[in-house]
Amino acid sequence: PSGNLALSASPSCSFTSAWESCAAINNGDEPASSNIPGPNQGTRWGTWPQTGSHWIQLTWPSPVTVSSSQLYFFQDTADGSNSGVKRPATWSIEYWNGSAWVAVPNPSGYPTALNQFNQTTFTPVTTNQLRAVMQTRTDAAGVGALEWRVS
Repeated sequence: PSGNLALSASPSCSFTSAWESCAAINNGDEPASSNIPGPNQGTRWGTWPQTGSHWIQLTWPSPVTVSSSQLYFFQDTADGSNSGVKRPATWSIEYWNGSAWVAVPNPSGYPTALNQFNQTTFTPVTTNQLRAVMQTRTDAAGVGALEWRVS
């Protein structure tokens, strides 16, 4: 398979706010901005009011080979506001090696820009499960994402 492999995976999440959707992370949306307010709830994933470390996961029915991840983060309040959902302080990609979650090898970096996809590339891995692990910022009450692409 080629293209955006996330579209063929089943999503799961460590925690999802009641008005958000874990299924939003790989539904093929093309976000217009990081702040999707109001009636668009449910087309995004967020953890408000849960802080700490959270993950989103893609599971395929059979192994795939991946070498790139792109995350479009959700943020509904300004930096420094000490509330709301914000892009993560840090994030990383892990894959299931058959017995444990391990970091992908040689990641190119983990940017956290708003209003765009944040890409990291890595040495290819073959797996049936991939995770993006995110740590909430100290000025946030949760983390969130609008879309996740994997190739």
